[in-house]
Amino acid sequence: MKATLEFYLPEDNEQFNHANNGFNYYMALVEMDQWLRSEYKYNGKEEMYEVREKLREIILDNNVKIE
Repeated sequence: MKATLEFYLPEDNEQFNHANNGFNYYMALVEMDQWLRSEYKYNGKEEMYEVREKLREIILDNNVKIE
């Protein structure tokens, strides 16, 4: 299977940047999720558990899977 995204630049520059940087956005979410996990698991910051749960809720609501 092959998929091609087509943009009309410079008009679609913002959409192009979103598509082009998708992996970076994904990795930022993963890194934030892992940081929150470390904060409550290893540093005793219990309030970070709720923050992580909210982050994961937002991620799932937007049909993004992180693992």
